[in-house]
Amino acid sequence: MNPALVFSAGLMKAEIILQKEKGQVIKICRNNIEFRRELFIYERKPSFAPQLLDHNDTNTLMLEYIEGVPLTDLEQPDFSRLAQLFVELHNLDRQADKCICLLDSNPRNFLFCEKDGRYYLVDFSEWKYDYPEADLIHFLLFWASLYPAGKFSSIFQEFLTEYRSHLPVNPIEWEILVPEMIFKFDSRRSQYFKSERTQNPDVQLNRILLTDL
Repeated sequence: MNPALVFSAGLMKAEIILQKEKGQVIKICRNNIEFRRELFIYERKPSFAPQLLDHNDTNTLMLEYIEGVPLTDLEQPDFSRLAQLFVELHNLDRQADKCICLLDSNPRNFLFCEKDGRYYLVDFSEWKYDYPEADLIHFLLFWASLYPAGKFSSIFQEFLTEYRSHLPVNPIEWEILVPEMIFKFDSRRSQYFKSERTQNPDVQLNRILLTDL
């Protein structure tokens, strides 16, 4: 395998150069706004982010290479630990009742590293200050699209129970935001020509379950 693999095509937002033999990744952001968003997170050194090795102060980051497996390729992700990751993310910085939110919580941006047993996030280019409920709902909508109703109900409860043991969830905001986030989720999937792994007949039922805190 070529030690420097470059990914830059279609609708991808950044050019990624993997240098596994050096233990590093070079990420060339599409513009300075996305670069500043990424740098803002990496400079805070959260436990769920690869280490920032260097940057050129314009649009390029040099990051620690993480040998990880995307969530969608795991037989059984640990949703309690993923909830803890969101707790740490949402505690990084706050503005009034809003916090740092991913809002692009595609499971392929989450990696599980078997070497250290940790979960990592690898894309912060679209974060903004928003209600934490919006971030949680968007993350759960991916799993509502993939899992049968029984399994989704279980992971939904596991995820929210762990999150709420550390940070509050506003049930009124949750109820208001569910239909808005479903619309945004579906619009984004259509825009980026995404399709789910399976044709899940329980999607609508899972979305109804998602409204029940």
